[in-house]
Amino acid sequence: MKLIFNKEDNNEITVKIQQGTVAVDFTYTEMIKQLLENNRIAETDFNNLTEDEEENLKEMLEKVSEIFEEEETEE
Repeated sequence: MKLIFNKEDNNEITVKIQQGTVAVDFTYTEMIKQLLENNRIAETDFNNLTEDEEENLKEMLEKVSEIFEEEETEE
């Protein structure tokens, strides 16, 4: 799964998720679907974000991925 973060002119952070070769608007259902299929966030693009924002997002993504790892080990 590839996530693409972008900071807009109004300082709002938008997210796209790659489906195959196409980047589409992010939805939680698509993220969960892809994490269930392959619990791996292969690449993440952080466009126009500060170092702090990037670090916070990386930390959040690690925590989300860990949840799916726990689910796999319980099965």
